[in-house]
Order: sequence, then C-alpha cells, then structure tokens
Amino acid sequence: MRICFVSMTIYPVLHGGTGIEQVGGAEMQQLQIARLLQRMGHEVSFVTEDHGQPDGEIIDGCVVYKAYRPSAGVPGLRFLHPRMTSIWRALRRSGADIYYSRAAGYMPALLALLRRFQPLHFVYAAAHDSDFMPGRECPRLARDRWLFRYGMQRADVIVVQNGTQKELLQTHYGREAVLIPNFLGTGSRSLPEADRTEILWVGRLASFKRPLMFVELARRLPDLRFTMIGPPAAGEAALYGRVKAAAAGISNLRVLGFQPPASVEDHFDRCRTLVSTSEREGFPNVFLQAMRRGIPIVSYVDPDGMIAGGGLGTVVKNEGELEAAVGVSTRPGAFPPGPIQDYFAAHFGPGAVEEKYRVLIESLGKPS
Repeated sequence: MRICFVSMTIYPVLHGGTGIEQVGGAEMQQLQIARLLQRMGHEVSFVTEDHGQPDGEIIDGCVVYKAYRPSAGVPGLRFLHPRMTSIWRALRRSGADIYYSRAAGYMPALLALLRRFQPLHFVYAAAHDSDFMPGRECPRLARDRWLFRYGMQRADVIVVQNGTQKELLQTHYGREAVLIPNFLGTGSRSLPEADRTEILWVGRLASFKRPLMFVELARRLPDLRFTMIGPPAAGEAALYGRVKAAAAGISNLRVLGFQPPASVEDHFDRCRTLVSTSEREGFPNVFLQAMRRGIPIVSYVDPDGMIAGGGLGTVVKNEGELEAAVGVSTRPGAFPPGPIQDYFAAHFGPGAVEEKYRVLIESLGKPS
C-alpha cells in the first residue's frame, strides 16, 4: 500500500541537519510510524514544507514531496496561495492510497476535498485531548479550527492515543475511534543511577504546559539540578521571556531553549526524574523517552491511569505534591528502572502496536 504522511513541519525531523529549530512530538511519532510501516512492506512518502530541498528527495527510502516555503506569499493571502495550491499539487504528485494527517489544523479539510478528485482513504490521528473538545482545539485561528472539525469528521478512520480521546470523540462527534498508543523503539542505554542527576522538563513553552511551575520547583529544591528544554510555542514569545527572567537568579536551573533531538536524548540519558507540569496533554512522547530508560515520571496528567497504575512515577495535583514527589523520586531505589522498562516494552514498544497498524491498513484496503 502507498501511504503518505502529510505534515508541513516534519522535514527537520526527516533530514536532521537543517538547523531549523522545529521538532515536536507529533513529528517524531509520525517518523516512528513511517518506519514501522516501511518494515511491514508499505511504500511511504511525505508531503512537507519547502526548505530548499529537491522535490522528490529520497530520505531513508521515503519520497519527500515539497509544498510551499514557510515565508512565501503575502500575509493574509498566502493561506490560499501559495500554501493551499502547493500542498494540493504535492498531494496529487504523491498519488498515495492512504493519507495520514496528525494534529488539529486545516489539513483534514484539504484531504476531504482531495478525495472528491482521486480515489483515496485518509486517516486523522489525534495529537492532543483538546482535538475533540469543540472550541478548545489547539489552532489559534477560528478558520483553522472550523476547517479541522469539517475535515476530521470526514476521515475514514480516526486514531486516538488514549481512552479519554476515544470518549471525547464519541461524546462530541458520535464517531468511533481506533485506539493505537504512541510507541518508540526499545533501543536505549540506561546509565547507572549515580550518573543520572538531572530533573528534566521537555516541551514547547506553551501556557497550558505551565513551565513557570518548573522554574518555581527548581527554586524550592536548591540541592537538585534542573534542566528545561524547549522552544517558545507559536505566539507565546512573551511567556518564554518570562520563564528566562524568572530562571535568571536560580543557580540550579538551566533553561536551554531548543535542542536538536540527539542532544535531547543525551539529556534523557542523564535524567533522574522527568517532570510534566501540563494541565492537559494527549500522550507525550517524552513519557516514552523516559520509560524506555526506566526513568520515573512526576506529572499532573496521567493518560489512562498508566503512571499510577503501572508504578511509573507519581501523579500530583498541586505544587506542594509536586515538590514532595520530585524529592521522593530522587531517593536511591525509589523507582527501580527495571519494572518501568518492562512496562514500556510490553505496552509501548513497536511490537505492541504493529498488529494494530496491520489491522488498520487492512481494514481500509485499496481505495476505489
């Protein structure tokens, strides 16, 4: 089967050497899925932004079709041209049987329209619980939220990451979902406990992720080493500035901004505890990066109760509990890595999802 991933922001993840400070969990997860589908014998391609690469570039056996340059066009008009027009042409060039779109935005509407002109199936995959909360979706523009809802409801299959998303989709849209959890390759080194000294926070600095809580946590626990990694979220440069200003006088906290994926992996190797201060999420890839190394998670969110139920760390409700839980997590032997890694391999390794993707692709079949 020919399967095309439509993601305007995935090229820096595919290429790895662009120098573009743009790497997110949705993009990393799509790359994992693409590699899995390749191993299963499918032909995989991508449609993404134009960063000067040749059209039809081959990366790791995948054909990459380019659409628009991010800066091209006149503001206010460029949504239609060159963005929509160039994406449309790239989608047509790819000639896929199945198109895959992840994260709320206008793309599902474009795929729903394309289906009128060529035989295809398309899959929408959720990236966040708010995807199925009408009016609370992540896109900033009302236009994009409306287009997302229009297109998402016309997808052949909607894939969700957790049970909460499945319930929200049924409640608000009357649609059934296919639940396939995020996954990650199992290969990863696990350093001795004495070498894992960082309390780590990784993600875009967005308001709903509440990064200032992590800054305050570092201030309250001066004997521990804290590291925050991530670029400012779109439209939230002011928040990034407030985080940098608040962190300036805290000697045990480093705010590193964007880091390339290889550098982020190095920090996870040295991580003692992963902290999530988000008020809502879908299924953070950083949880997988921690679990495969046996690192405990201290978090306000707990997808499908796995942290509490699986003994993967501590779920907290306020800053007092957060401070106490992080302190406990750093005690020798508090969370042995072995059981966490075993849980990860059983639930979130490639072997845990391969059959689900095989069934999904077979259920769609060849478009007609």
